Amino acid sequence: MQGLGVFSFLCCVVTMYSVYEEWKMFTRYAFALSLLSLLVSLVISLLEISQSTKALEWELSDMEELEKSNFFNDLWGGDSEKKDS
Repeated sequence: MQGLGVFSFLCCVVTMYSVYEEWKMFTRYAFALSLLSLLVSLVISLLEISQSTKALEWELSDMEELEKSNFFNDLWGGDSEKKDS
């Protein structure tokens, strides 16, 4: 993903130089390649964000089960008071 982003910026630099040299046909192809690589990079980034969000939700769901036996409740006897009543 990051490699495609860097490649996109490299194509932008080549595009600017080709505009300066007035290479019209090469400019069009370099700019189109730059846009395509940026688009692919953004799509991959979106997929990675989606995957990371799902993994984080999965990890946090495991932590919710741990909250039931909280360290502070065990330390101060919060559960024992409920059992005594």
